[in-house]
Amino acid sequence: MPPQAALIVGASKGLGLALVKKYASEIGASNVYATIRGYLDGNSKGDTGSPFPEGVHVIEDIDVSEEDVGSKIVEGLQGAAIGLVVYVSGILKPEEMGKANWKDEVAMYTICAIAPVFVVQSLLMSSSLAPDAKIILLTSEAGSITLRTEGEGGGMYGHHGSKAAGNMVGHLLSYDLKERGISIAMIHPGFLKTGMTKDAGMEEFYDKMGAVTPDEAAVPFYEFAEKLNMDMSGKFWAPMGARGIGNAEEVLGKEWTKQPGPLELPW
Repeated sequence: MPPQAALIVGASKGLGLALVKKYASEIGASNVYATIRGYLDGNSKGDTGSPFPEGVHVIEDIDVSEEDVGSKIVEGLQGAAIGLVVYVSGILKPEEMGKANWKDEVAMYTICAIAPVFVVQSLLMSSSLAPDAKIILLTSEAGSITLRTEGEGGGMYGHHGSKAAGNMVGHLLSYDLKERGISIAMIHPGFLKTGMTKDAGMEEFYDKMGAVTPDEAAVPFYEFAEKLNMDMSGKFWAPMGARGIGNAEEVLGKEWTKQPGPLELPW
């Protein structure tokens, strides 16, 4: 059954915003908490107003690259007990040999693999998680070592490395959460048509790889979250199956790609 309350970390745009809208329609806007890095009025881009459904609890000024991110989220919840936590925040900076960027890599690892630990830790230690809560970390099939091939080549070091680290973090967290009855999964939500992938030069692959909009991806995501249980905890999943995974057939075989989602992905 749907959670009584959901927290979406990184909800200002893309899949995060789509999930806020989806859960607001399913469980009521007043039961949805959404974090954003800036402010609804007068943020850094000069935008005003709210993109969220009326009634959503917006927790402002949450920067997942800062050490106090967990405590600030807990403060923003104001005592609410969360049944579903979705960590969507991410950053993608293209790299190639000879042009690797130290600061970009630190940012990717911080946001994708370090911050989730402190967010989950703060929620757990403050009793902000409801009994039998579920946690989902959006990583990516980019974090699968098995799915990387010579044909694809090297480069994108921080992107792939931070996503692989995020998968490991989620796997380790599953052991600490198991005795509390809390499940956690890492997912590849599909190849998304977002500003992040477009800015990284991936728009040319949208049609070939079956890219979907965030609103389209939110539906199988919601269905996956409903199915998530302790037997699935600590594993790496693709709610949409092999769609959007360019090397799936080459590495795992044609029969694997024909299976419906959710599919467990290799590390």
